[in-house]
Amino acid sequence: MRTGFLVALLFAASSAGAAQAAAAPVDGAAIVRGAGRLKLDGARDWRETSTADIMTAGISVQAAPDQPLEMTLPDGVTVTLEPSALIRWMPGGKLPSETNRWTHGYHLVLEEGELEVRMPPTPKGTHAFLVSTSAGTLTDWRGQLHVRVHGDSTAAAIYQGALVVGSNGQGFPVYDGAGILMRRGINPDKSRSIPSAPQWNGAKNGELCVSPGELAPSAQLDWTAVPNATEYRIEIALDPTMVRVIQRATTTATHFAAATPINAPPAAVGGRYWVHVRAVGAVGIVGAWSPSRPIRIVRYMLPENAFVARDGVLVIPEGGAVALTNADGLEVAYENVTSAARSFAVPLYWSKLPGPIRLNEDTPMRVVHLRDPDIGAQAQLVLARRQLLADVELGPPHARWPADPIDARIEVRDPSGRIDVTREPVTVEAMLDLTPLSVQWAHTGSSWRARIAPRQIGDNRVVRVVVKDGQGSEIGRGFLELAPEGEAEAR
Repeated sequence: MRTGFLVALLFAASSAGAAQAAAAPVDGAAIVRGAGRLKLDGARDWRETSTADIMTAGISVQAAPDQPLEMTLPDGVTVTLEPSALIRWMPGGKLPSETNRWTHGYHLVLEEGELEVRMPPTPKGTHAFLVSTSAGTLTDWRGQLHVRVHGDSTAAAIYQGALVVGSNGQGFPVYDGAGILMRRGINPDKSRSIPSAPQWNGAKNGELCVSPGELAPSAQLDWTAVPNATEYRIEIALDPTMVRVIQRATTTATHFAAATPINAPPAAVGGRYWVHVRAVGAVGIVGAWSPSRPIRIVRYMLPENAFVARDGVLVIPEGGAVALTNADGLEVAYENVTSAARSFAVPLYWSKLPGPIRLNEDTPMRVVHLRDPDIGAQAQLVLARRQLLADVELGPPHARWPADPIDARIEVRDPSGRIDVTREPVTVEAMLDLTPLSVQWAHTGSSWRARIAPRQIGDNRVVRVVVKDGQGSEIGRGFLELAPEGEAEAR
């Protein structure tokens, strides 16, 4: 009995110890999302990271070249490595807090690249996180910290509060945010400013982009210039929280054409994407992101024989219609274009988009206004009727056959001025009543010239010339009534 009791007691104690060990959190950073590689101290080979991998002291981690790597710590601190950034995790321990006391925190060495630290919203003195670089250290206390290391230089944006110590031992606390520049062996410089977040231009809430279906859509993004900014970084995502990023880009301009989403997974809600932008200062101090801005991308498909003119007008044939995709929830308003000398401001009457867009039979041109009421963005398309015409002249007016030859002159024109008539395929048919005539036409630019030789006409009295476009539709005709030579002389 006693032996059985001791065995049971030892088994219970062993089970309790195992349960406590299983419940104890691993003291390291867990990978939340992204891609990269890791290596243990002393190891020769790297291996790929995966979600939920734990980064403890003595592990080096490098983010993938094309995407960031996000990690979270047991105390709620989040660390995001920018693409290609390289760090080494150090042991956690006591760190100086903002209240002049010690607090437990974690520690890494940023060897090259950029990272961002986000502290959880807690009372002062609760958290601390140490980033070491070759130029010094930064102990983040609250808010957000962005650090960039390149060689012996470190640029940091402290958004709220941190302790800065240079490699020479000189340092200072920051309580309200500052831009910091550190170089090895030199006192840290806190006179730099953090670039402000860019402000969007254009529509108040978002952008509505209408693009040809066969081409990559190009949403034009514009923002105000930030003083002392040398470049801007743009991210496009499938969600307003900017987690599922599908495109990253850098530009020195204050505008950007976002064309990558054509290769991206379908947006969660009919063609919608979100974008934000941040500024980078001259020494590499990175500013905060702007608010995310929605982009609605709608594609249009042209009917057969339609084209986009140089001025962007959609030229469509008679009876053609322009179909839209990802158009759920869009509203439409129409504005007919007249030939009046003055333009008039007309009220727009909005309604749900019923389907494909068409031209009225009596309307040669129409402005189609589109809007997404959910994001307050508008766009427009201009439709014009394809109007290829041919003027046909035949003379002399009192031609006598078989005595007088007929001079035929054809001029192809486009009333809208949007069709290159010199390149349009055109066919010309000449007939004596319904009998085809063999005619050698001289073609130059938009003009056709020919001399139709006389012949015996018999009972046929009319010479006809019919002009057709490349699709076989008639665009012009002319005719000349003939008289036999004897009848003409009698007159």
